[in-house]
Amino acid sequence: MNDSAAPETGSAYQVFARKYRPSTFADLIGQDAMVQTLTNAIRSDRLAQAYILTGVRGIGKTSTARIIARALNCIGTDGNSGPTPEPCGVCENCPAIA
Repeated sequence: MNDSAAPETGSAYQVFARKYRPSTFADLIGQDAMVQTLTNAIRSDRLAQAYILTGVRGIGKTSTARIIARALNCIGTDGNSGPTPEPCGVCENCPAIA
């Protein structure tokens, strides 16, 4: 029996959607109005109590929610920053959400 068809045990399979999931507002494609609205709200510290993300499968609702969560919970590399439209990606909150 030939084992060449079996997948390697060292490489982990990652779903296509997670592999190429946007991680910043700048990475979101086709959502310019929403990105601008959320970015302005974060910069001016005028965030709503909730945001409802609706639509069919595959338009980026979950990705957008993760980016918003990172933007609001990022504490920066110094540990003292507040909400920012450009999350650092290295503080304890950013990798936990991503």
